[in-house]
Amino acid sequence: MKQLIKELSLSGLTLKQKAIVWYFAISFCLLASTAEAPFWFLFLEVANFANAARLIKRVPLPEDPQDN
Repeated sequence: MKQLIKELSLSGLTLKQKAIVWYFAISFCLLASTAEAPFWFLFLEVANFANAARLIKRVPLPEDPQDN
């Protein structure tokens, strides 16, 4: 449980960077959770996710230790 809390705290990032990471995660969940919605709403969701993906590129995410 301590490891989960440590990872969710996003230590080493500024408050703005943490907000961008959470914005990306929430946008992804919203994109994946819509089943039957009007086309205009789906377009807005995709545009929102594209904006979140654009912003997440600015955040220096730490390397995964399992990749080495």
